[in-house]
Amino acid sequence: MRYWTSALALLAATSGTAAAQAPPSSGEPPPPPPADPAPPPTPAPPVVPRPPPAPPAPEEPAHRPTALSLAIGLGYQLPTSLQTPNLTSVRLRLPSGLTFEPRLTLATSSEEVDTGPSTKDEANEVGIGALARFPLIRHGRIDLEVLGGLNIDRAATKPEAPDMDVITTTFTAVYGFAIGTWINPHWQVSLSALNPVLSNTRREQEMGVGTSTVTTTRSIGVIFDPSVSLMVHLYH
Repeated sequence: MRYWTSALALLAATSGTAAAQAPPSSGEPPPPPPADPAPPPTPAPPVVPRPPPAPPAPEEPAHRPTALSLAIGLGYQLPTSLQTPNLTSVRLRLPSGLTFEPRLTLATSSEEVDTGPSTKDEANEVGIGALARFPLIRHGRIDLEVLGGLNIDRAATKPEAPDMDVITTTFTAVYGFAIGTWINPHWQVSLSALNPVLSNTRREQEMGVGTSTVTTTRSIGVIFDPSVSLMVHLYH
């Protein structure tokens, strides 16, 4: 009997402890477990200062004209005495460096002789042409240029005697090289060497009414026997 009384007392004590530990039932679900803590923020990469930009390189001063330019020059057809210039020209330079030396001739002349009855001879000439200069290589202030030119000229002589006119028509083509040095964008010194490629001359001479003699002279060939000229030009 004593054993049964001790067992019942132990069972009662165990049931009371369990009832005290069980949470009261309120009909609501139990709260969720606490969330994991947020990871610590990733540190930003260190800022590396950029080096300051290099200063721009100084611009090279212009040695040549940069716009459309017109030049007038004088010089020497060599060999000759250097005391008096014997050559002049006008040049038109494009911004690309291509340069033209135009040539135009419009001339007329007359000669009158009075020895009682007077006689008067007349002559006129018309000519046009151009020399082109193309810069091939540039080294600093110095240009190497290739030259090419064409010219056509017509000269007529009309003496007092009728039907005795003489008309001469000439067509020529030349090529060559030149070296020019720019002192500044306004002054240039150049040496040019020209050679003939083609020459065609037609001479028609009247020999009376309805009669004339025509003589044609033609020369073609690559000849390197240059005619050298030294010139100074002022550009604007």
